[in-house]
Amino acid sequence: MGKIDISHYIGCLIGGAVGDALGAPIEFLRLSQIRAKFGKDGISDFIEFENNTGAFTDDTQMTLFTAEALLRAYHRAMLKGIGGALNTIAHHSYLRWLHTQNIGVNIDNIKDGKYDVEKGWLIKEKVLYNRRAPGNTCISALSSGIAGTIENPINDSKGCGTIMRVAPVGLMFEGNNENAFKVASELSAITHGHPTGYLSAGFFVSILSDLAIGIELRKSIDNAIQILENWDNHSETKNAVNAAIDLFEKTKSQSDKISAETIEKLGQGWIAEEALSMSLYASLIFERDFKNGILFSVNHSGDSDSTGSITGNILGLINGIDKIPVKWKDKLIGHEIVKQVAEDLNIKMKGDSFNSNDEWWEKYPGF
Repeated sequence: MGKIDISHYIGCLIGGAVGDALGAPIEFLRLSQIRAKFGKDGISDFIEFENNTGAFTDDTQMTLFTAEALLRAYHRAMLKGIGGALNTIAHHSYLRWLHTQNIGVNIDNIKDGKYDVEKGWLIKEKVLYNRRAPGNTCISALSSGIAGTIENPINDSKGCGTIMRVAPVGLMFEGNNENAFKVASELSAITHGHPTGYLSAGFFVSILSDLAIGIELRKSIDNAIQILENWDNHSETKNAVNAAIDLFEKTKSQSDKISAETIEKLGQGWIAEEALSMSLYASLIFERDFKNGILFSVNHSGDSDSTGSITGNILGLINGIDKIPVKWKDKLIGHEIVKQVAEDLNIKMKGDSFNSNDEWWEKYPGF
């Protein structure tokens, strides 16, 4: 199998941003409140802003900065022959995201790398300077200036902020699911130290890495389980995945009868393994139906934008950009930025290992 068409890369990130934007206005509502306000089927379109436009949240914002980190690190490695800097570069990319939220950082605690909030193109995109209910764990971890690691965790959090931002890792390491799993886990541990948190992120990205070369979703999940089982402290994540698979097997022949109460059997999505489980279930049930899969993934009591984002990444990658409703693509504020990042992940680098491309260095300097 080979790398799938670029339209699926774009579908992955746009799909995540669409799910994020659909779920944002109902994130803190109970199911009864959602139905009272929008009817028994819940929300069905962007509703936050005039002209039915939608805006993504910190989930997609941080996803874009994850992509920036990957592209900067790849650029550095190719030009200088120096690898091993990704975690430091990612920490600094997340600090740039923190800057867009107008939140300070303890600079004295930044020990590695070159702290610079001005270079690169993403930090200059004003649509990202929008505070959309960012997660407390990400804020507190990043504002400390200290980068957590798997070996030296910064906290014991497994909030879904550890998983909702890592989709670009699967696109960067397409067809290399073991490495994708490891990289995503390490990047997640920068802010979230609980094993279930970073292993849920690794599991999610392993699936995307397989999907990016055309492996079917169910097989991608099985492959990720095999990788997961080789990691310590994996039982909680594995149990959540198995719960999604079991529920799918029980309900797959009754997709016309499933409801929000069905997906809520897996949790509410505030913690990483629940967000993963709910998103896997929604993706399995609606594997070839982006629209209904996304709406199913957000209409529940819980972290609607995060489950929408993760499901959108999966279904967007499987189905491609052309299967996402045009009105959602066109009315998503900042969709041009998301599309550009997806295209850049597909390219990985302009120029070659001997000759730097000036435009690419301005976009993704190697630090």
